[in-house]
Amino acid sequence: MEWWFHIPTALWCAWVFVFGLGVGSFLNVLIARLPYEKSVVWPGSRCGACFRPIWLLDNLPIIGYLRLHGRCRFCRTQFSSRYLWVELGTGLAFVGLFLVEVVAQAENGPDFLRPWQHAPGLRYSYTGSNATAGPPIVAWVYFAAHACLLALLIAAAVIDAEHKIIPTQVTYPGALVGLVCAVVLPWPWPTAPSAAASIPPLGWLLDGGDQIPVGVVLWPFAGPPPEWAPPGSWQLGLMNGLVGAAVGTFLVRVFKFLFEWGFGQDALGLGDADLLMMVGAFLGWQVVFLGFFAGAFAALGLMIPGLVWKLVRGKGAGSELPFGPGLAVGVVFVWLGWPALGAVRQILFDPILTGVVVAVMCVGLLAAGALLRRG
Repeated sequence: MEWWFHIPTALWCAWVFVFGLGVGSFLNVLIARLPYEKSVVWPGSRCGACFRPIWLLDNLPIIGYLRLHGRCRFCRTQFSSRYLWVELGTGLAFVGLFLVEVVAQAENGPDFLRPWQHAPGLRYSYTGSNATAGPPIVAWVYFAAHACLLALLIAAAVIDAEHKIIPTQVTYPGALVGLVCAVVLPWPWPTAPSAAASIPPLGWLLDGGDQIPVGVVLWPFAGPPPEWAPPGSWQLGLMNGLVGAAVGTFLVRVFKFLFEWGFGQDALGLGDADLLMMVGAFLGWQVVFLGFFAGAFAALGLMIPGLVWKLVRGKGAGSELPFGPGLAVGVVFVWLGWPALGAVRQILFDPILTGVVVAVMCVGLLAAGALLRRG
């Protein structure tokens, strides 16, 4: 494929990146103000030292930070580099999401953009006369719904990393938006509901998993939806969103209760339960279930370098360690890596195996808490 065939996609990726920078700039406002319960609308952006308003050109994402070398134009106070990295990270994250979920569905695309998730409703032409028009409108709506969740996860993770809290001003409105998306964009949207009728019963398990279309919600249940909630109906969407939100919040609360019962003091925060509630409203219960365990491993990977750095500098490790960043990473890993989790998906679609896993985890958390308390 000649290089110029990639120009339309490159231009769309550039637009998504710029859009992500703008979203990242707004996320910085949330991160800076919500922990202190300040308004995110008024007043406008201003220096935290001299309180003088930041000029419009100085407030441009990345450009404003670099042209002032990260300092206030008036009092020369150093701004946190977090402003730069959140904007840049959000822009890159949006481009990655666009490539994985939208561009990967294009027909006749390059080999490195082979279809990842099975979403026939997102098909469009990568080359030809229609290529310059870009992805269809349904693809942009699909991307917007998941980009909203990704932005909320970034805000919650950064706030938790800095302040050890996850504000309800992020998770509660996010859960509401997720429920609205679940109702308005029910599974298997954007694929036609008729596609669900061609899935054999075994296709809902491991064998035909790669042929089950994904939507804003990945898969609904282990078998065909009930008659009162057919594919593509708002009833199915509402059920998926409510079940996902309920599993998200109760999963953390039950594990928190068991671990703290054995440990004898507070451990997990309820903000983590709210975070998974929001994720479940958007994506359904399967991502919540696996994302919680993947987030535990991700949290360890993120905590260890920070603990080592504190010990090297002679500072204590601290009694509170944020779990939100790990949860966010675990959720994104499961969400975007769903097609590669075939053997693990089998557990979720078998009620007996799922019950065994939950029971083992509950006993393990209770025993771990008791051992730590004894030690």
